[in-house]
Amino acid sequence: MSLLASKLQSKGLNFKEEGGLLKGIYQLSGGRSQLFFLDPDADHFMGMGDYDFMSVVGSATDAVKVRQACERVGGMKRGGIVVRQGQIMVKMEVPTEISDDSLMAHVVAVCTLADELEQELFTGDRW
Repeated sequence: MSLLASKLQSKGLNFKEEGGLLKGIYQLSGGRSQLFFLDPDADHFMGMGDYDFMSVVGSATDAVKVRQACERVGGMKRGGIVVRQGQIMVKMEVPTEISDDSLMAHVVAVCTLADELEQELFTGDRW
């Protein structure tokens, strides 16, 4: 088990390993939920390590919705919108050298933002 997986499991996050990623459903308030993916293999650039955290917003088949999602999160400092496997996703790069509580706070932030975008752009709760 990766260090990231161990840290997040210690905070009560449930997920499974699938295709090299940690995949799970995060339960939000109001009965809503978000599908998330966490890459346990850190990227290293100029002496710093980052994990990629992603949460699904919805289908990327509509270019207008992709653009709207990009515009909505354009000011994020450590991430933004990516299209992966045909889905719009919120992606955040999270430093490897932060506390377990901060790692979990980033999972919550990514899932919350993705859920807000899903409601705004797709008016449902598919993920």
